[in-house]
Amino acid sequence: MNKLFRTMYLMAGLVLSVAFLSCSDDDPVVIPPMIEEEMTPTSNIVELAVASESLAQLEAAVIKADLVGTLSGTGPFTVFAPTDDAFVALLGALGDDYNSLDDFDTEGEIALLKDILLYHVVAAEVKAADLSAGDVATALADNSVSVIANGGSFVIGDASAVDANITTTDIGATNGVVHLIDKVLLPQAAVDFVASLQDLVDVASSNPDFSVLVEAVVKTDLAATLQSEGPFTVFAPTNEAFVALLGSLGSNYNSLEDFDTEGEIELLKNILLYHVVPGQVGSADLAAGDVATAFPENSITVIADGDTFTLGDASEVNAGITATDVAANNGVIHVIDKVLLPQAAADFAGSLVDIVGIASGDDNFSVLVDAVVKTDLVETLTSEGPFTVFAPTNEAFTALLNALGNDYNSLDDFDTEGEIELLKNILLYHVVPSQVKSLDLAAGDVGTAFTDNSISVIMSGDTFVIGDASEVDANLSTIDLEATNGVVHVIDKVMLPQAAIDFVNSL
Repeated sequence: MNKLFRTMYLMAGLVLSVAFLSCSDDDPVVIPPMIEEEMTPTSNIVELAVASESLAQLEAAVIKADLVGTLSGTGPFTVFAPTDDAFVALLGALGDDYNSLDDFDTEGEIALLKDILLYHVVAAEVKAADLSAGDVATALADNSVSVIANGGSFVIGDASAVDANITTTDIGATNGVVHLIDKVLLPQAAVDFVASLQDLVDVASSNPDFSVLVEAVVKTDLAATLQSEGPFTVFAPTNEAFVALLGSLGSNYNSLEDFDTEGEIELLKNILLYHVVPGQVGSADLAAGDVATAFPENSITVIADGDTFTLGDASEVNAGITATDVAANNGVIHVIDKVLLPQAAADFAGSLVDIVGIASGDDNFSVLVDAVVKTDLVETLTSEGPFTVFAPTNEAFTALLNALGNDYNSLDDFDTEGEIELLKNILLYHVVPSQVKSLDLAAGDVGTAFTDNSISVIMSGDTFVIGDASEVDANLSTIDLEATNGVVHVIDKVMLPQAAIDFVNSL
């Protein structure tokens, strides 16, 4: 575009360009609402891009892809306009061979760039007030973007795993409207092109949700492995998943930097290898069953869950798969919401966490934890011990509350001194003041921490059930969760001493 042509564009949008040109490179382009409401736009969409210092890359791309005439046409159009920073981020993800738009210099690359731009254009005027969740067809034939509700606003989804945020809305033009976004939207063809240029480590590094995973890969010296030919399938935990893991390990593990001994780094390496499957397994190839991992002699379990799958490890909490088939040139990534733990890691985690910590780290015990706090037993169950705790699940507490009638809908209804004392005794009735692992269980009465009250270990086939003062026994659903101060066995019923039975009968 020559200087005279550019000057004509600037003059045509003079009033609007004052607002645009006053912005720094980092500032969003914003039209003051009073001005926007009171005046009719005089610049078309291309002229707006020319006048904005934050859309220079978009302007250059439009010229290179020969779309000036199209986007200067009658329209109306809606353009989701990526800022210069968004283009810089895309070029950074493409590697050393793509430092600027000038590197799109083959016929195929220019055609791809054109398709990417058309993917940002909707052939209708859609203002912010008109946005609603759902797919929206773009000017790139047979390709849609997704408008996704995000709290009180919207984000724009493309064929990649990262959505675009709308940073400025409703910039009026003579032939439509422009919304600024912070990411270049990628149709599937562009995602495939990016994947052909990036290995698994590159793909993870380009997504801020995997920054902790990438840090772990570097720390354990696995980058070269995951950049090799492969192919590999990586089940990639997000940053939130790593934060949850660190939170469960206690105050001595606040970040990956706290894995600083040779043994801890080796454990971290094995945890990462436990997320890697040799071979490429796309989402369509997933099937229920055990799958060997790159951590020798350790498998994960693919579990059918309705129309999808979850992943089982050596812990009691499965990982959900939140995104699939993120392609790389040496494999594929599936995003998961939990760090998978091989047995060695589960044992290590257990060795760091006391009984209350184990319960607090599992959502299935949230009511039990509330009860422990309410009855002031936290200090007792975090002390040296050892203890054995038969831990009722949330469902077990729900069943008990239902049996108590309408006056007991939650633990909050235990609000008198007598009721809280009763709840405390019920909890102590689940505690044995010694460590009794599953192999140590034998039929007979076992004294509990509730003085003069015993539970009964009853042989039931090849296993045991636990009897209380009621007529219904408790089944063991999970055994031998090791803690620093004892062991936890999970049961499916709240056990009741005789005092609790008498209380229930009084209702």
